[in-house]
Amino acid sequence: MRNLIRNVNLILPDRIMRNAWLVTEDERIDDFGEMPVPKGDFTDIIDGAGSYLSPGFVETHVHGGRKHDFTDATPESALEIMRLHLLGGTTTILPTLTSVTHEKYIRSMENLNSLIPQFRTMDDVPEFGGIHMEGPYCSGEALGAQNTLTYRDPDFNEIEQYVALAPYIRKWTAAPEREGGMAFGRYCEKHGILASIGHSGATLSQVYQAWDNGYRSITHLYSACSSYHRNGAYREAGIVEAAWLIDDMDVEMITDGVHLPKEFLQLIYKIKGPDRISMITDAIRYAGVDVPEGSFVPYEDGQDSGVWIENGVALVPSRACFAGSIATFDRLVRTATKIAGIDLVDVIRMSTLTPARTVGLDKEIGSISRGKRANLLMFDDDISIKHIILRGKMVR
Repeated sequence: MRNLIRNVNLILPDRIMRNAWLVTEDERIDDFGEMPVPKGDFTDIIDGAGSYLSPGFVETHVHGGRKHDFTDATPESALEIMRLHLLGGTTTILPTLTSVTHEKYIRSMENLNSLIPQFRTMDDVPEFGGIHMEGPYCSGEALGAQNTLTYRDPDFNEIEQYVALAPYIRKWTAAPEREGGMAFGRYCEKHGILASIGHSGATLSQVYQAWDNGYRSITHLYSACSSYHRNGAYREAGIVEAAWLIDDMDVEMITDGVHLPKEFLQLIYKIKGPDRISMITDAIRYAGVDVPEGSFVPYEDGQDSGVWIENGVALVPSRACFAGSIATFDRLVRTATKIAGIDLVDVIRMSTLTPARTVGLDKEIGSISRGKRANLLMFDDDISIKHIILRGKMVR
């Protein structure tokens, strides 16, 4: 199957190629260039009518949607979440498992294992890129909205069981200051897993030590991260300041416009740049759910009391902190470009190539490059998604 997409503005890693075309051959990008279009026989010819054509978004931190969470551990839940986020432009997804009990991790992994054979045959869900473990080896000093009763020190017998059951773990959030936390970073590095610092009270010096022990990323920068504080009369820095000082440290950025106001988005972008930022939704089960503004929504499974939905975000019952976002990825791109004023080329890089690189998928996806999988999006100036192309096939 050889398809031609013409009359589009291609978003490349470093520029926009105007009035361009792209050819897919089966599941891959075969060629692209500026007009005029190449001659030849094509299975289908798609006129982009001046739309942008970008790589599909790569989501490395997402918990749920449509009232489901990946830790619900049912096929229906996982597929409904993935269907929602595909519609938001996510063509590669790393389901994120929040901090839960050992038994619940096992059930969640077994559920994903049962679905993996189906994923490649489905055209209504993003590609499964592996999973992100957000816990349980975190610290109660930076609470966020996780269940801190499940926090614990790294247990390498437990870890070996998880890795054996889910060899597709690609990212793991932990607090390096916990007993065994530094050894855990070295374990992740040895096994090709991105160790990320998050839900942690680490000091600046502990983050430096963590860097030396294999940690290469900060989970949702500013959220559940230690920062500048006083230790008695003395000022002490934390994870946020370490992110600025360690040039090669990657960071996640929740770009829903609420977790981080535009000035914070601009600050992170100014200091770290598009090669070190992965935009994420951190979406929970109420993404894609029509909930009236100002509503309190109880969790149906009884695992928690519920959340408030206000100002386009979810808050814990006390409203003391956010409980996660309710965004799909198209909202992130819209926020970054329209509200924070970040250049579209860099925003797309932070949505595609950078996250793909952090979890070792950039050889296959993340940019419009010859030979990469043809996971593509067509959208307009308002980041309204017109078409989704998955493995060379238009699925929407």
